[in-house]
Amino acid sequence: MAMIGLKFPVATAVANYIKGRYPEIEPGTAFVVGKMISADKEVKFSDNPLYADDEIAENYLNFDEGTLKICVDHMTLEAQAKMYGHTYTPGDDDSPEEVEKGAWDIPPYFVFGYYKTVIKNNKKSYQVTILYKTKFKPPKESAKTKEKSISWGTYESEGTIETLSGFNNDPYEKVVNFQTEDEARKYLYDYFKLSADSGTGGNTESGSGSSSSSNDPPAGGGKDNVNDNSEGAGGTENEQV
Repeated sequence: MAMIGLKFPVATAVANYIKGRYPEIEPGTAFVVGKMISADKEVKFSDNPLYADDEIAENYLNFDEGTLKICVDHMTLEAQAKMYGHTYTPGDDDSPEEVEKGAWDIPPYFVFGYYKTVIKNNKKSYQVTILYKTKFKPPKESAKTKEKSISWGTYESEGTIETLSGFNNDPYEKVVNFQTEDEARKYLYDYFKLSADSGTGGNTESGSGSSSSSNDPPAGGGKDNVNDNSEGAGGTENEQV
């Protein structure tokens, strides 16, 4: 299997996580972060072996931490304020838009999603990734004077991945596979309750938005205490275009 594409990073802040329930997504709160360049995801588990008769009799893998590093082509001031808890003031005919960053700004928790294109046996499929609980910290910024050759400036941000408590398996992620790109994009639209004019973080994305009709447990509030598929013993996933 090869990954040959990556698109459509969507996020929505969740003010209150309730133990044993999937996060509720309010219509109109989700936004497209930008156009995605890469996503580096790493989930770490610790070994807790029990030795008996000079061998490992039992071994329990415990979730330690997860990180997600994303890179997009651009992020608007409004998107930066949403991602990192800054104060945003929209512009008008008399004044420009602005964002004020403070030392005590607290980034909110997010449900974060995107989809990637994979190919196997010369056949494409489209995998949607949903991370139930993430929090991003403000990135480093650098700028460079114009030279003969162009150095493209992109926007990188690193976030933490946490689990949902109160479930049998403390889920942190869901992956859904589709045969067409339209289905994958529609799933994200429905899951995040996006409208066609949802604010974007960098560039205006168009797609087939519709009201939520999915019976999947997350986003709109679903089944509680449901076993969800999780990854193996940890590792790094690099998802790039």
